Amino acid sequence: MRRASIRGTERSDNNTESKIKNSSAESDVSVFRAVTRELRDDTDDNLGQEVYDEESYPGSSKHEKDSQEEVPYTLLTYSQKWIMVALLTSAGFWSSLGSPIYYPALKELEVEFNVNEELINITVVVYLLFQGIAPTISGGLADVYGRRPVILIGMLVYVCASVGLACAHSYGVIVFLRCLQSAGISPIIAINSGVAGDFTVKAERGTFVGAVSGFTLMGQAFGSLIGAALTAAFNWRAIFWFLVIGCGTCMLILSLVLIETKRTIVGNLSIPPKKWYNIAPILHLPSIRKQLKFDNPDYSSLDPSEVKFDVTSAMRILLLPEIVLSLLPAAFQFALWTLSLASLPAELGIAPYNYSLTLVGICYLPSGIGGLLGSFCTGKIIDVYYKRTHKRFLEKKEAGLIDKNARFNTFKARLISGAPQNVTAAIVFTLFGWALKEKWHISVVLITSFIGSFCAMSTLSTSSTLLVDLYPSKSSTATSCYNFVRCILSAIFMACFAKMKAAMNVGGTFTCISGMVFFGNFLILIPMKYGMKWRYERGNKT
Repeated sequence: MRRASIRGTERSDNNTESKIKNSSAESDVSVFRAVTRELRDDTDDNLGQEVYDEESYPGSSKHEKDSQEEVPYTLLTYSQKWIMVALLTSAGFWSSLGSPIYYPALKELEVEFNVNEELINITVVVYLLFQGIAPTISGGLADVYGRRPVILIGMLVYVCASVGLACAHSYGVIVFLRCLQSAGISPIIAINSGVAGDFTVKAERGTFVGAVSGFTLMGQAFGSLIGAALTAAFNWRAIFWFLVIGCGTCMLILSLVLIETKRTIVGNLSIPPKKWYNIAPILHLPSIRKQLKFDNPDYSSLDPSEVKFDVTSAMRILLLPEIVLSLLPAAFQFALWTLSLASLPAELGIAPYNYSLTLVGICYLPSGIGGLLGSFCTGKIIDVYYKRTHKRFLEKKEAGLIDKNARFNTFKARLISGAPQNVTAAIVFTLFGWALKEKWHISVVLITSFIGSFCAMSTLSTSSTLLVDLYPSKSSTATSCYNFVRCILSAIFMACFAKMKAAMNVGGTFTCISGMVFFGNFLILIPMKYGMKWRYERGNKT
């Protein structure tokens, strides 16, 4: 029933193909083409232009579509898609784990290297900075050369840097290797969303992109618990040996079974990769080759878009007004969530709580569970809302209630699903800050942490899904935009956190930033109303 429902929505989303004229300086005609079941236009690779499909520009010939041989959008079964989610999570998990697993060891590092709190916090800030910057480069490489090689190389760099950190004997080495560690692994979060977009259509994308994004960032919530346990049982070096063993094992497994999914390379997976670095050993198994139809490839499923590496691509996407306005509220919320996780060890380790390092680690469980539920539940919600909204849109168009050339509002269909969570986050994080300041009962701290994490992961799911929808052939580059904004803001607030607490205490700090989140939520109303219009106008500008 589930697969039948998805197919039905895919057909309703992709039943037209047409050609229209525009005034582009490079071409007089914008060609609507079907990439298997999802229609894409040449302009979805041109930054700032409209990503045309039948839902945003109807009126093409049905006969043309019916005359084409219909091929599946992907050859993965529904259960195999979830296996891919598990594989992607096993890679991206180590990126989100790398920062918080380190928090419980900060005091030990201060003593061992004889530095103050501000200097040791630099090792946290540089990790966050490179977590935001590196994906804007590596995401573009993944869109050009494929997802598989960039993921594996990133994991290898992470493992090598973690070995160095475990053996480090100076503060300077720690700072340098933290930069290298982050630069290697952090792009995987953005690339994972691109991979999920490769094998999903819009009707199911929220579920899978949300699951990949949410499960990956569970390391952010559970990392401090793991770090506390390792530090208490051994010492801070055990943290990095754990990362070496865990990430190294996952890297070996993925090198064998992670297949290439980039549609410009393998289409719907039926086209064998040409480059050795895109070929997973598992593809040599007869059963796999048979399922993927290597003997009869669906060449019509190959995305003909020419994607070239451009180090400025992510920044040019981010600077579009509808994109930055859509992402800023979510980024502020993520930065606030990061501060809430970072503040627990210091606040719960003093009176009246006086919790041990291990007990503080256990207090991270509610935020981990809340984040897990937020990513999974929201993914389902935005898929259901998208299907209903799109069905209503088509019904109104057929009934003549709206113009036949009306474009489906992708911004509204995606962003509105996270609006209630955005407002809730501003409220609960304010309560969280004052619970720590006034030393309220620990249950208040844990409940607000749970709800805040749920909201943060919900917003992350909606933002990631929106970007994959808007830039399907540059999905890794596009999702790196959100990664950049949220990590840079997290780094800025983390660097200022100690001084903000000194100036207006922990309650006032969370109230201040929660206020930014609350008023920032109104920004999404602008792209919801004007986003599609702006993109369409740019697509037709000379």
